[in-house]
Amino acid sequence: MAHPPSNEQRNNDRRRGTWLGAFTLLGVLAAAVAVALAIGGGPRWKEAVAFAAGVSLVAAAAGWLVARLGPRDPALAVASNLAAVTLRIVPPLVALGWLNSGGKGLLAAGAGGLLVAFYLTLLATDIVLNIMMAPQAPVSRTR
Repeated sequence: MAHPPSNEQRNNDRRRGTWLGAFTLLGVLAAAVAVALAIGGGPRWKEAVAFAAGVSLVAAAAGWLVARLGPRDPALAVASNLAAVTLRIVPPLVALGWLNSGGKGLLAAGAGGLLVAFYLTLLATDIVLNIMMAPQAPVSRTR
C-alpha cells in the first residue's frame, strides 16, 4: 500500500509547479510576441508590442506567484487568490487608461489591442495551469 506524500514532498511539488507555471507563462508570452512581431505593423509597432508584453508579463507573473505562494490556511488562501486576481487585472486596466489619456502614439500603433490579446492569452494559460496543477484531495479510506 502506498504511503501518502510527506509535507516536504508536497511543498517541493508545489514549488516545482510554481516555477513550471511561471516559465510556461513566459514561454506563451514569448510565442505571442513572436507572432505579433511577425505580423508587423506601423512605425511604432515594436514599441507597442514591448509595452503590451511588459505590462502583461508583470500582471500575469504577479498574479500567478501570489496565488501559488499564498498561505494554505483556508481564509488566507482565499485572500491571496483575491489579491492575485487584483494583481492580474489592475496593471492592464491602468495601462489601457493611460493609453487612452496620454499614450496616444502607442494607442495608434496598436498597443491597446495587443494588450488585450496578450492579457487574454496569459489568462487562458493561467486557467489551464491552475486546472492542471490543482492539489489533489486525499483519498478517503472509508467506504
